[in-house]
Amino acid sequence: MWLIIVLYAGLIVMLVGMTYKLMFRLKSRSLEFTKQYSLEHGEIDSAFLNLDWKEWAFDSPHGYTLRGQYLRGKEDAPAALFVHGIIWTRYGMAKYMRPFIEQGWNVAAFDLAGHGESAAPRRFYPSYGFYEKFDVRAGVKALHSLFPEAPLYGLFGESLGAASALEYAPLADDRASGEIDFIVADCPFSSAWDELMEQYRMTHVPNFIAWPAAHVSRWLVRLLRGFDIKEASPKKAVMETDLPILFAHGMEDREVPTIMSVHMASARMTHNGGMTDLVLIPGATHAKGIVRDKARWLSGVMAFIDRVRKDKNAERGSGQKGV
Repeated sequence: MWLIIVLYAGLIVMLVGMTYKLMFRLKSRSLEFTKQYSLEHGEIDSAFLNLDWKEWAFDSPHGYTLRGQYLRGKEDAPAALFVHGIIWTRYGMAKYMRPFIEQGWNVAAFDLAGHGESAAPRRFYPSYGFYEKFDVRAGVKALHSLFPEAPLYGLFGESLGAASALEYAPLADDRASGEIDFIVADCPFSSAWDELMEQYRMTHVPNFIAWPAAHVSRWLVRLLRGFDIKEASPKKAVMETDLPILFAHGMEDREVPTIMSVHMASARMTHNGGMTDLVLIPGATHAKGIVRDKARWLSGVMAFIDRVRKDKNAERGSGQKGV
């Protein structure tokens, strides 16, 4: 009996150790590596790199500096901030930026804490959006400083960047603040806890081991990282804001299940949580929706942005009439 208990406890301890390592000891790719990857896979080309990019830096509320780049478009064009996924860098957002650059938008992207050129204390990354959301807010405010006259401000995120953007949304006060006008979230997870349990399921970890290991991991993260993985929760955040949100997701995503976006979008639609759209891309794997079917992805996103723009113009018109 004691032997069984010891073996059971040992399995849980082993799984907790593996969980912590896989969640928090990931090796981020360098800026040069991601640039070369993007070149080799056709996400950027020499013409993209030769545009009049400017280096950009702003301070995180956590005390480190976040670095990125921006490109000015037309004088009266919208402005958009792009936030990349885990272990990657701002170059991963080039595939989303290109169509908007072609339309003359002002665009900016930065490296999340501990990624690319943004060095940060280890405890702040990755936090699955819990700490990153405050850096996203700092980025949005810095975007306003770069392009103070933009008629529309958008926020685009992929994977961890998408989750961070969604977790940021309640911090934007309300739509009347003008801090951000819409969010496009591509392949976001619904919470760090949900993603952890999904990874256990996909690797066929039995529930009688997975559940105690997950709870011990949660306690360990609170102790060592200062946050609760259940509070790194986009699904909670999206119900606390009326900001327009479009969820995009590849239907063959095996890293972050498509159903997570479906559930978040459905919850907002059911409870009238604000303008909400959902674009699903058949055959697309994780973070490859715009690559798999650019026309479908872009048509859905642009139709959504047009609705946001019309809604904002209508609100402005009502406000002027009431003066």
